[in-house]
Amino acid sequence: MSQPQPCRVDPKLWQSCAGDSIKIPKLHSKVYYFPQGHLEHSNPSPSTQSLSLINGYRPFIPCIISAIDLLADPHTDEVFAKLLLTPVADGTIEPPDVPYEDQENNVQVVSSFKTLTRSDANNGGAFSVPCGCAIKIFPPLDLKAKPAPFQELSFTDVHGEVWKFRHIYTGTPQRHLITSGWSKFVDKKKLVVGDSLIFLKNSAGRIFIGIRRKFDISRSRRITEKAVTEAAELADKNKAFEVVYYPTARGDNFVVDANVVEDAMKINWNCGMRVKFPLNNDSSKGTISNLPAPSNRPWRMLQVNWDEPKVSGNTKRINPWMVEPIFDIAELNLHFPQIKRLRVDPGFALSRSTERESASTHNCKASKVSPSSIKLFGRIIKLSAGGNLPDSGINEDGCKGCNEVEAINKTMKITS
Repeated sequence: MSQPQPCRVDPKLWQSCAGDSIKIPKLHSKVYYFPQGHLEHSNPSPSTQSLSLINGYRPFIPCIISAIDLLADPHTDEVFAKLLLTPVADGTIEPPDVPYEDQENNVQVVSSFKTLTRSDANNGGAFSVPCGCAIKIFPPLDLKAKPAPFQELSFTDVHGEVWKFRHIYTGTPQRHLITSGWSKFVDKKKLVVGDSLIFLKNSAGRIFIGIRRKFDISRSRRITEKAVTEAAELADKNKAFEVVYYPTARGDNFVVDANVVEDAMKINWNCGMRVKFPLNNDSSKGTISNLPAPSNRPWRMLQVNWDEPKVSGNTKRINPWMVEPIFDIAELNLHFPQIKRLRVDPGFALSRSTERESASTHNCKASKVSPSSIKLFGRIIKLSAGGNLPDSGINEDGCKGCNEVEAINKTMKITS
């Protein structure tokens, strides 16, 4: 008997199920592929053999996205993306001149979600619908009707299967409930407390339903370390390769838009700099405590001590494009000229000529780093700010000193 295959998912429903923090680069766009991040995605604690193989390849490879499939797992309803990447061999190849029509963005939709409570996940009970969700998504009820107003609704899941439910407004106090059909849905989808139910309505009034699981079901069954090393080997040889990405709560994708990476690497990151990191619709703040020596491995190059204990795990070491620098409130009224850019070792270049070397982490030293530039997709980007600005004092490992930060007003003018 053949196994069920993943099916394509409506892009709007896919994005709602994945979460707003998940950003899949556009078709034909320029991206960077990070093999180390790919290995982490398949297994947070990979084998020594796999790590050794990955460290032998280039730490990042500039690519063009040649194909995108937005899919759903046939067993868990989890959404994922399958990407075909074509390496840019010499850093100068432009993406094909294909007109991009973002038709999906022209489709007006509204969405809402709710995290399941214990009573919701009880397959003998009912689902309590938030009032806002019922108003935005469901057809209107005459709430004053007697007896309790109700209606029959049809929802389409990520596989295209239609589920029929009864929506009723009843109880003391009165509330919106999904009753008939709910127990069957809970049982079939194996819903548990903490899973989230996604509702989406398009401009035609059709209602879709999706699931965002509380826990990432082990990806090792779906993305093997062997598949990762094979993809990294093809990428290193400048051959087209395919990757699979399952959205995570942190949103740390290993295929990142090139402009996002390049902009982040221009920032003058320093020990002691305050940064913020979006987490669960909020921003967590922390302080950079360590930086590696200028190297060609930007993946998780920032070590951050977070103010809140809820930020833990791999987020103690984070990618520079996942955080933003922040300043004191008093500084917000100052006029910011062009920010002085990061000075790095001449060996640091996000290009095909990158040397293969492992990242090393140091405490703050005293030797200076000479200014340089990087070559990205055939363009030269100057990283030093020029001789008319004060010396940044960046040390060999990129730090100014773990216990002090140079006053930023050295590079700012106060507006009158």
